[in-house]
Amino acid sequence: MKDVWPFPAIAKWEKSCGKHPTQKPLSILNRIILATTKENDWILDPFTGSSTTGIAAKLNNRKFLGIDLDEKFLEISEKRKKEIDNPDTFNLHKNKIKLI
Repeated sequence: MKDVWPFPAIAKWEKSCGKHPTQKPLSILNRIILATTKENDWILDPFTGSSTTGIAAKLNNRKFLGIDLDEKFLEISEKRKKEIDNPDTFNLHKNKIKLI
């Protein structure tokens, strides 16, 4: 079986705040968001897990609402949100996904 989109696996820097068993690569969520939304659109993820969709939304100037029942993963989401709110981390992530 072949992949439709040739993206690398989840990078180590994407797991800096913790791991989720079904975490998706940021580059894939970035592509989906750019293909399906416009700036300032709202994105809802009712099974947000570690909020990779939220990180991609933030990097692309979209609004985001994530929901999850598992408090452990919401804690990872919160850490990732704080991390991406740092301008240096934001720019680092933005540049890394541009390279893919």
